[in-house]
Amino acid sequence: MNNQSPENIKLDEAIALLKTNGYRVTRPFEPRTTYSDSPPPEKLLKAAVLDTETTGLDQSTDKIIELGIVVFEYCPETGQAYRVLETFNELEDPGMPISPESTKVHNITDEMVAGKRIDAAVQALMSDVSIVIAHNAGFDRGFVEARLPMFARKAWACSLAQVDWKNEGMGGASLEFLAYRYGFHFGGHRASVDCHALLEVLQCDLPESGGRVMKTLLANARGNEIKVWALNSPFDSKDKLKARSYRWEPERKTWSVLLPQANLPQEVDWLREHVYQGRPFKLELEKIDAFLRFTSRRGTTETVSY
Repeated sequence: MNNQSPENIKLDEAIALLKTNGYRVTRPFEPRTTYSDSPPPEKLLKAAVLDTETTGLDQSTDKIIELGIVVFEYCPETGQAYRVLETFNELEDPGMPISPESTKVHNITDEMVAGKRIDAAVQALMSDVSIVIAHNAGFDRGFVEARLPMFARKAWACSLAQVDWKNEGMGGASLEFLAYRYGFHFGGHRASVDCHALLEVLQCDLPESGGRVMKTLLANARGNEIKVWALNSPFDSKDKLKARSYRWEPERKTWSVLLPQANLPQEVDWLREHVYQGRPFKLELEKIDAFLRFTSRRGTTETVSY
């Protein structure tokens, strides 16, 4: 060990010393305004990282109390971000009390939101954004579409669900944990702060497969999916379907699975052999893309005989 007193060791030397002795060191996060000093390509698009704070978890009864958005320029081929164009953060009075349990999460009180309203400037801010990114789009999308219907016309991506963090060797996928693994920490659970932190993660490289996180996210968001309903599947096939990640839908009394559109031919072959035992069968197929993903809205459906 170095016998110098800590006050005589420069910060970078102290960090290097800690790392040498097995410590993991994280830096305090400072939002950036630029992410590359290289000249950008001609074709740049705009994306928005979005986060909400709400009165609770129920999209049918709870309300947004804070909306954060960070709009930035990016290259659609590489996922490289360039300039951060605008940071938006506003509180809104939900017209209902904020529970103490919710306040413990985001530290937002009734007094802070009293009389506040999310500005109509969001419409202009989002007008030419090509994709909205959230770290739990299944949660955030429903809330913002209920409050601001123009978000229903946007393509969405989810950095929680559409990056295979487990196979990348991450022991968790919360934004705070990913930040820690990428070497920084931040004061989370305020909307725009979380947005800037997520953008920082998106510009990091994946630890196992390599390549920028955002490039992988964009590729997965662009791909179409098919929801397959195995119509009139035999009762004794339920264990096979369950083992293959099909889910039972009680209202329709049908097993279904969501898979990449390119995997449909293989899935049809598997169903023919293992479920329908070579007999003729029908599947209901629903096409889902980034404009419908993470919503309850139905895509285009058709019933196909095999």
